Amino acid sequence: MIILVELAARAERWTPGPLKFGLARLCGMLIYWLVPRIRRNTNANMAVVLGTTPDDPRARRLAMRSVVSYAEHLVDFLRSYRMTTEELLRHTAAIEGLHHLRAFQAMGRGGIMITAHFGNWEWCGGLVSLDQPTYAVAETFRSRSFTALLDSVRQRKNLRSIQLGGAARTILRVLRRGEFAALLADRPTPGKGVQVQFFGRPVWVPEGAAVLARRTGSPMLVGGLVRHPDRTYSAHGMPPIVIDQDAPAAEAVQQAMQQVMQDVEELIRKAPAQWYMFRPMWPDTTAA
Repeated sequence: MIILVELAARAERWTPGPLKFGLARLCGMLIYWLVPRIRRNTNANMAVVLGTTPDDPRARRLAMRSVVSYAEHLVDFLRSYRMTTEELLRHTAAIEGLHHLRAFQAMGRGGIMITAHFGNWEWCGGLVSLDQPTYAVAETFRSRSFTALLDSVRQRKNLRSIQLGGAARTILRVLRRGEFAALLADRPTPGKGVQVQFFGRPVWVPEGAAVLARRTGSPMLVGGLVRHPDRTYSAHGMPPIVIDQDAPAAEAVQQAMQQVMQDVEELIRKAPAQWYMFRPMWPDTTAA
């Protein structure tokens, strides 16, 4: 698997931009039209983002743009395969909210960095790991070679992988050492976790980040990257989120996760087509 990706990364380097991104866009459009599940789920999700219905042409267009954008993201993954964190920084055209990140790091209690399936989360992880390693919660895939590949890519960017199963204990140790962990928040967990408002509708999301932050007194921070047509990125960081230690535990966790998802929503609104959510985010949404 690693050899195949290395070959693909070399091919990406020598393939003209119009050709490789043209092929990526074509593949994205074909996937949108040929995979009903992806089309149905993405239409429904983007309808909520736009405040309309899944059969609205605007929602359908945005959904197809999201699938196409993800195909382009995969090309960028190959481009950044061997990039160092310093090279990633050179291709980041703007950083909005850097003072929030610095304040977050200066608290001296470690912290949990949160993003979404948005923009380029691997690139985002590399940027926040310039000064110190970040421990990123990662999904374990059935293919061991593919999981090993992603781990090797992250290691080059000063990221340390934490597998999703049993991640809580590892994150707890990381926070207690005053270090930083990173995870994705937009993982729907119907009926489990904590319920929050997201794009004006109730949704269930994991509560683990807020539970661990409350237990250790560590802050949380939401951020992400937006990809631009010229293949540069802009980084965006939100204000740190500090758990209310005086409030009852359940209330404090719910309030913290509500703020997290509010910040994630603000991030997604910057470039909705770069939100890659191809499974039902809101199970009660009627799909066309």
